[in-house]
Amino acid sequence: MTIFPSACVWALDSGIEAALAQVKVTAFHFVDVRSDTLDRPGALEAVKTLGLKVSCVELEPGSINGRAGQLERSLEKAHSAGAAAAYLRPCAKRKDLGAFRGALPSLAGHAAGQGIKLCVEHVPGSALPSAKEVLSFLKQIDHPNLYLLLDVGHTLLSHEKPWDVILAAGGRVGHVQMNDNDGKKDRHWALLDGRLTADDLKRTIEALQQAGYQGTLGLQLSQRLRVPAAEYSRNRNLLLRLQMPVEPKSIREPETRRKQ
Repeated sequence: MTIFPSACVWALDSGIEAALAQVKVTAFHFVDVRSDTLDRPGALEAVKTLGLKVSCVELEPGSINGRAGQLERSLEKAHSAGAAAAYLRPCAKRKDLGAFRGALPSLAGHAAGQGIKLCVEHVPGSALPSAKEVLSFLKQIDHPNLYLLLDVGHTLLSHEKPWDVILAAGGRVGHVQMNDNDGKKDRHWALLDGRLTADDLKRTIEALQQAGYQGTLGLQLSQRLRVPAAEYSRNRNLLLRLQMPVEPKSIREPETRRKQ
């Protein structure tokens, strides 16, 4: 089963309609958006007019305490856009994890009512810096509609193998984001420009396929890339080629890695 790439449009530094048009020209069919994108006049209409589908929605950052109504409305907008997943970044400090844990079940239940998987991202430097810690955290809550958002770039910083994470998740990967870095900072480089190898990507995709993953591969690349739209297109093609029965000889790693 082919897992299609999606483009994270908040990484494109332009108006939303122009960003969506760029995505369409580069042959994407799926996009990931932020919840505030759906509030912009004409954004949802532009998605539909261009024949794009929203795959995942990032909910507003910040504490979820006292914002249940706001986040529930964002989930309803995500549902109207056709999203299958939405996610939250964890709180910054461990002392706030108790409140974060307490607020998640109700929000996850509301997301389930909208047909949306609610995910928690692992973010280096936060209260949940690794995928392993997010999975342990979700296990403690034990809610059927709470999932991991797996960020492959973040696994380079937490020294985890994404295919091992997928195996440990046991079907609890709700969405995947992909980017590369030097193993030191979350730089959001294009794939194969940092520490990731083609074999890493292939093993990750194969693990997702074996786990029955139903989402997309969200490309979240930096706007600081020389030609962002071209890199999105190249990375889309790379992810699709890696899923061919026989890996083409054209997929090679760069001769030199990008340095800080």
